[in-house]
Amino acid sequence: MACAKGEKMNPYKILNIDYHADKRKIIVAVALAMREKNFSVQEVAIAQKEIMNPMTKAAHDFLQFIDVKPMQNQFAPIKQQKKKIVFDLNRLSNFDENS
Repeated sequence: MACAKGEKMNPYKILNIDYHADKRKIIVAVALAMREKNFSVQEVAIAQKEIMNPMTKAAHDFLQFIDVKPMQNQFAPIKQQKKKIVFDLNRLSNFDENS
């Protein structure tokens, strides 16, 4: 069940924990993940390292637990023309031309 090449790793799925887990729960989860052998030792070690680092943990918390569906719908392609996706640039703009 290793991560496919190019696939984003979700350390919370690898360690089977939620984002509220403290240091002790993370260490226990690492031991269990290594015992279960669903992921390689390298993937488990990287997952532990990323969750223990406050900066990468914050990034994973944002990427894994923020509901981005409303934003995806807002920036969905308006129309497709021969495999070329055209976006409505007015909705993508965050700034007013007059500001």
